[in-house]
Amino acid sequence: MDARRLIMELDGIRTDNGMTQVEWSRSAGYDEFGKVVSRTYRRGNCKLSTAICLARPLGYDVGLIPHGYRICKKGGEYTLVKEQTDDDE
Repeated sequence: MDARRLIMELDGIRTDNGMTQVEWSRSAGYDEFGKVVSRTYRRGNCKLSTAICLARPLGYDVGLIPHGYRICKKGGEYTLVKEQTDDDE
């Protein structure tokens, strides 16, 4: 996922939660009336640290997943699962 798509995903989650950009920005530790989000959209890019800060108030974390794996929810927990390839069959 690229930075533009990440910020759009996070903004969609924000909208679903009924949070304004200003509330989101402030709850992430930025007291700038939503400028962080606005600048990110305009540039189409953001620092990883900014994405992490913006994800947390929405109840998400940004993480790295090794190639060939995916996150799967089993029961109430999330686990890392190796994706099956044609070689595995």
